[in-house]
Amino acid sequence: MKICLIANPNSIHTKRWVDEFTDKGYELHLVGDHTPTSHVSPKVKFYDLTRILNIRKIRYLVWPVLVRRLVQAIQPNLLHAFGVASSGWLGAGANFHPFMVTAHGSDLLLFNQRSWLYQRSTRFALRKADYLICVSKGLAEKARQLGVDNDRIEVVYLGVDTRVFHPASDPEAVRQRLGFTAGPKILSIRAMNDTYRPLDIARSIPGVCKQFPMAQFVIFTYNQDVEIFRQFKTIIHEQQVEQAVRYVDRLADDYTIAQYYQACDLAISVPESDGTPISVLEAMACGKAVIASDLPTLLDWASDGQEAIFVPVGDVEAIEKAIVQLLGDSELRERMGQNALKVVSQRADRRIWMKRSEEIYHQLAR
Repeated sequence: MKICLIANPNSIHTKRWVDEFTDKGYELHLVGDHTPTSHVSPKVKFYDLTRILNIRKIRYLVWPVLVRRLVQAIQPNLLHAFGVASSGWLGAGANFHPFMVTAHGSDLLLFNQRSWLYQRSTRFALRKADYLICVSKGLAEKARQLGVDNDRIEVVYLGVDTRVFHPASDPEAVRQRLGFTAGPKILSIRAMNDTYRPLDIARSIPGVCKQFPMAQFVIFTYNQDVEIFRQFKTIIHEQQVEQAVRYVDRLADDYTIAQYYQACDLAISVPESDGTPISVLEAMACGKAVIASDLPTLLDWASDGQEAIFVPVGDVEAIEKAIVQLLGDSELRERMGQNALKVVSQRADRRIWMKRSEEIYHQLAR
């Protein structure tokens, strides 16, 4: 089967999707709507729209024409857009069917806060889509509110590869392999951009270090917003807690990512908006307690005080308090981690959800 996928080539979800379906023998053509920041898999035929034209205002007029021509030349069995207003409007403009869209989170959840152009693009993509995959129940409900018929919507989670993400048999050996020093480790697992509110985490660090001077925050910096990262480092410098922060750039593969989950004592994810946060599920799969924003989409997977501690969005004091609570109570951390592992093992196995995605491909393909 030949699939044309419109997606951000830098997204780890795109990379995993490409690997999953090319390994199954599918012919994938990837149309990228972001400038690649790393090597694109040789398993796909890649079309970089930003290399053809990337002048901000003009590209919105030219890209739909380019995508339509590409799709006509490729003649796929199915056109699939990863994202609604970003990739989705490009797919909708191709006027090709069958056309499927995957909604990941903020593309729908922050709809009311977006510009009129964003809203119009989103509605256009939703109207043209033959089928809409939502990665959480909250996203599906939002899609219904925006007028998508229920028979065109399905909740399909991305899931976690539990063969890779699981508790370490020897966590101390993993810590040594990663060069971790002594003391508790807190892993910030989301991208360094504004939606995930990393500055709230930065502002919580001084208070945590007063209680736990040996604590170290391990900060993922992939897909970074340069200005947000600059502000993050400024806060750390002004508060004189540089010794408590270790920055980690893009990692080589999922096995390396899993080692960071395994080596840390707890994980933190405090965005203002989210779909089903795969990084949170990966931390849970590794048996880690999680501190997370109290967003409705996470309720599919965790309960406050059972698998995670929920904090209000933007509440730095609550973040600091939750970290201190978990670092000071190893029994609570262990219990929450075991509860989290059980949830993921029972309901979030990636193999199950990828099988359902493949079935949808076959149901829709021409």
